[in-house]
Amino acid sequence: MRALGIDVGAPRKGTDLVLLDEAREPVRVVSKVGIDRLGSLVGEIRPDVIAIDPPPAWAPNGSSRLTARLLAQCNIHAFNTPSARAGSGHPFYAWMEFGFEVFAVAAARGYPRYRAGAPRGTAMEVFPHGSAAVLAGCLPPRGAKKKPWRERILASQGVPTAELTTADRVDAALCALTGLLALEGKRFAPGDPKEGVIVLPAASLPARPFRPAPAEAHDEATLPLFRECACGDPGCHELTRTEFALLEHFMRHPADVLSRRTLVEHVWDYAFEGDPRIVNVYVRSLREKIDRPFGRASLETVRGAGYRIRDDRLDAAAH
Repeated sequence: MRALGIDVGAPRKGTDLVLLDEAREPVRVVSKVGIDRLGSLVGEIRPDVIAIDPPPAWAPNGSSRLTARLLAQCNIHAFNTPSARAGSGHPFYAWMEFGFEVFAVAAARGYPRYRAGAPRGTAMEVFPHGSAAVLAGCLPPRGAKKKPWRERILASQGVPTAELTTADRVDAALCALTGLLALEGKRFAPGDPKEGVIVLPAASLPARPFRPAPAEAHDEATLPLFRECACGDPGCHELTRTEFALLEHFMRHPADVLSRRTLVEHVWDYAFEGDPRIVNVYVRSLREKIDRPFGRASLETVRGAGYRIRDDRLDAAAH
């Protein structure tokens, strides 16, 4: 399972591409890719999904698209996509027209524009700012610089950032991560499919608008994504939400061997469409946090069957 994220700049600047594999590793990072080279790269890489910032086409009328209006209700604001009459040929919208070409190249390579349903084999519109807000559970603190803020969000999601040396590469990686999560069933695409929809890495939008993180939120312990994932103690920020949910499920079934498919169904959801080997990534991360620092080996691999967490009481009784 692989997702290609494409961040579109001005035509003379080209595009930045980041390919993430199922382990969320950047296996391909390329910058300054022109439209003439893009098609051959897509054909060579053949990702499962392509996630592109910006939109794929002009708005069908003079008003903003429904997808943008719904995001604005959550305090996620995007550039309005104008109609062709208002935007075509205007210098400000050159980057947007370049984005249309990118979607056209993807379609020519067998990735039609995503509108609804399963995203595999499509090219979807994503919005790095919106993805970052959803993954962090908040907007950036006022005055925060875009690149380090989004870089930290990627790192919290298990994406290595060493090769993401520019803001455009970081945004391309956020696009790719949104694509991966969409393949796993974590996607929400509000709006009218005929107009075009922005895909977010969540099952739904929150009931309340996103708010900026506190001004002091310059270390990860204060981010909502760490507070939410833990046991409810505001001081607990050791595990991501998925890691905490996975550990909780193991602890509810001590000594039981749990298959990857079982774990996916209970920790992710039944709509998950990705590779169940994503569990391997999270088990490895859990071991680094709850076992290795303490010289323990509580999470065991049962070859050919799955994983289990050791029950010390049962071990003691056996001896």
